Amino acid sequence: MGVHVGATVLVVEDEPEILRLMKSVLGRDFNVLTAASAEEALQLLQTEKVAAIISDQMLPAMSGVELLKEVATRQPDAARVLVTASARVDTLQEAINVARVKRFLAKPFRAAELLAVVGEAIHEMAVAQIKSELVRELKGRNVELSRAMAELEARDKDLSSKLEGLAFRDGVTGLFTHRYFQETLAAEVARARISRRPVSIVLADVDGFRRFNREYGFAEGDLALRTVAAVVASTEAAARYGSNRFAAILPGVDQPGAHDWAERVRAEVERRGKSRSSPGAFTVRCGVAAFPEIGPTESELVDACERALAEAGLQGGNRVVIAAAQRA
Repeated sequence: MGVHVGATVLVVEDEPEILRLMKSVLGRDFNVLTAASAEEALQLLQTEKVAAIISDQMLPAMSGVELLKEVATRQPDAARVLVTASARVDTLQEAINVARVKRFLAKPFRAAELLAVVGEAIHEMAVAQIKSELVRELKGRNVELSRAMAELEARDKDLSSKLEGLAFRDGVTGLFTHRYFQETLAAEVARARISRRPVSIVLADVDGFRRFNREYGFAEGDLALRTVAAVVASTEAAARYGSNRFAAILPGVDQPGAHDWAERVRAEVERRGKSRSSPGAFTVRCGVAAFPEIGPTESELVDACERALAEAGLQGGNRVVIAAAQRA
């Protein structure tokens, strides 16, 4: 997917204090490049490929809209965000019609607003890129694949409508949310059906987490969750699925590969859980399910993975169990 921690974004702002602030805020999640003018930004774009460009409207020599119009030609896959202190309708209309800008940020803005607008812009562009790739793959295929494309387009429209205002970051762990996981999994399974490539998911629960909270307190519990999150985040589509449950999507990874990944997660969590200065050690149990072995839908994939996770708990935890397809 295109909206991930570590993506490169370019911030264009001629006021040094605001530029430093934006770099500091966005630097939490992204690799940030900066430019103080449109000319400097265009020079950077000759050598740097970016996931998004965030430009102030009032720039010397060239306006933000003019710059973003040029960016739309040079790097059409980059998400474009216009920052403006003015709410003039003509400026916004020009940005939409000329530079194809879909996201705006009004000054003054809060750090959370900046992160949300940039993250959503990148995610929206990534969805559009997936759709574009699938259109190319589907050309020349048979009627069955045409039906699959229609299904994907319907999912894409539904996903795009739900993205507005979506909070997709968990406040405790910094991972994506359960909602983000479900939407992304639907897109990845649809893509896997068309491209005939595997996709796997892993669910992980912290063993005995309620008891851990009772014995060591909620602050230690949150530290344990963040420790697990840091390990699970080795894949780009990792989410906090529930109170003490984590989920990861592994596009292009088959069942054996997903099992190996989950086993590395389990072992690393066990190592970190024992080596912390806290008196409480902890472990995780994991369930693994893979498409197409389990079934053709994301709901079957999740259900099977949850059954495998439950079985791992029945076997004592701190282990990985692979899901089996449910018999009819």
